[in-house]
Amino acid sequence: MELGHGRDLPSVITALLHGHIDAAFGRVHAPLPAGLTHRLVRLEPVDAVLHADHPLAEVPAIRPAQLSDGLLWTPGALHRLDFLHRFATAFGVHRHAEGPNLGLDRLLADLAADPRRFTLLPADLPLPPHPKIRPVPLIDPTPLYAWSLLWRGDGGHPLLGSLLSAFVREAERNRWLDYDPARDWLPESRDT
Repeated sequence: MELGHGRDLPSVITALLHGHIDAAFGRVHAPLPAGLTHRLVRLEPVDAVLHADHPLAEVPAIRPAQLSDGLLWTPGALHRLDFLHRFATAFGVHRHAEGPNLGLDRLLADLAADPRRFTLLPADLPLPPHPKIRPVPLIDPTPLYAWSLLWRGDGGHPLLGSLLSAFVREAERNRWLDYDPARDWLPESRDT
């Protein structure tokens, strides 16, 4: 297995369709082209990641609506980041700023440059120590990022079935697909 990364869902779809890759992980937020299929494998909670001087940095948990006066910092244009865009719309976050996607260290450095900034990152992501950055859980509701395994529908790689089975087992064991609409938030799916 060779690991790689795609910039966004369209680039991953292109790589799959051209046979450059056999499978990919991502958030499917639009209908897939003919010939591709996917299966949801993980609903991952996200945390707010804030500057240490942000007014909410020391609270034990944040409701998403409490971030409405904040400045959402994004690694790229917000309109290209579907989950963050939908979060901002759903919870009334009207101000955002963006920088280039140059990795986690750069994202954290950019957050540390302005105490008004926050972003969202996976709750399970180990953050490198940074004196000016604080992750805080989001609750009531907890936003969940939906990860899917994507592949070509023509059967693809011979080990694809084993990979999918491993995800099914881990999802059951770790309750990766638990969802309670009274407690959690998922962006609504698009029909277009």
